[in-house]
Amino acid sequence: MIRILVVEDHELVRDALAGLLAEAPGMEVVGVASTLGEAKRLVEQHGPDVVLADLSLGDGSALDLVRWVRRSRLDARIVVITGFSNTFAAVEALSDGAMGYVLKAQSTADLLVAIRTVASGRSYVAPEVAAKLPPPSAGGRSIRVRGGPGLGALSRREREIFRHAVDGYAATEIARRLSISPKTVEFHRTNINRKLAVRTTADLVRFAVAHGILLAPRALDAPEAQPDVTTI
Repeated sequence: MIRILVVEDHELVRDALAGLLAEAPGMEVVGVASTLGEAKRLVEQHGPDVVLADLSLGDGSALDLVRWVRRSRLDARIVVITGFSNTFAAVEALSDGAMGYVLKAQSTADLLVAIRTVASGRSYVAPEVAAKLPPPSAGGRSIRVRGGPGLGALSRREREIFRHAVDGYAATEIARRLSISPKTVEFHRTNINRKLAVRTTADLVRFAVAHGILLAPRALDAPEAQPDVTTI
């Protein structure tokens, strides 16, 4: 029996996933969570085999959960589920230890295959995303972001901040989500701007679009996405 924790901040989607998986042969839903904090508590409490987690949560992301599980040396295997098919988030998730990457546009059958594959100790990546990924390095799973030296030059912390910035979050919100100071966020933003040869948040958003990185709807409406005077 595969024991599953569902982590999704949209109630309708969360309930639908939990109901679907509860009826699947050989699967048991041991809990549902809507926040990163709640997910951590339930992982420790129930010890699920697989955690199906939405990429974007109200207080963090599935990537935060992946890193926490790895740091905590827990056995749960993370399957990231998202509506975004860009390779940037997939590379970040897989590099940090996610075992699965599923698109919400995929079928129910695909989702069940992904969960069973990951539960067996193997990785699963949506075919649409896998076709765009660079090959693993000779020494293991380490993979770099395709799309030129700019993205590949970012450190892991810079990739985190880049992802949050192009999703429309202000520096203060990024700082809260990553448990660092706004001044540290601005320091990394300066390095990101230099490495990607951009000057403003609007430039950063345009860079993301040009490299096939899909944006959350709030990114297009956020004040920081408009031209500003931030300079490198």
